Amino acid sequence: MSRVKAAAMRAPASIEQATDLLAQLAKVAATIAAHDALRVSSKQEIDAAADACIVPLAAERDDLFKRLQPWYEANVEILTAGKRKSIELGGCTIGHRTTPPKLVFEHGKDADGVEALLHFGRAEGTLKVPAPTLVKASILAELATGPTDPDVIPLELLGFAPKQSEEFFIEPIDSGTGPA
Repeated sequence: MSRVKAAAMRAPASIEQATDLLAQLAKVAATIAAHDALRVSSKQEIDAAADACIVPLAAERDDLFKRLQPWYEANVEILTAGKRKSIELGGCTIGHRTTPPKLVFEHGKDADGVEALLHFGRAEGTLKVPAPTLVKASILAELATGPTDPDVIPLELLGFAPKQSEEFFIEPIDSGTGPA
């Protein structure tokens, strides 16, 4: 393998040459700062223009959602024939869905759960160190499948449980079109 030498750098030979290079550097830095300031102000203008369009539309969307929820609740049996939790209607999917599981410790806050795991020797795989915090994904996985070691206290007995709920939702079906 051959060695590649870097291009020779021409250092200034006098105070005058250094002063010229410093002036050139200041000019380039000022140009960069001007372009950066233009970028920031352009982003602010774009954000303000987008907010002017989006804020009233978001308020209208929220109002429509609030009006459709009681209608759907009153007509869910007719719409789904009791066989589904959601339907496609009017370019949207509307219905109920189960939220992703969330870890709860029934005897207090997360810090209390950390103490319980430490007290009963269940830190491995359930706590991050050095400052112990819950590894919620790992705990939820064990709650779903059960402990792999029959000699350990199950997490359910310590007060850990998954929590899920049903929520009403409306999601537009993506038609692949951009903003009008």
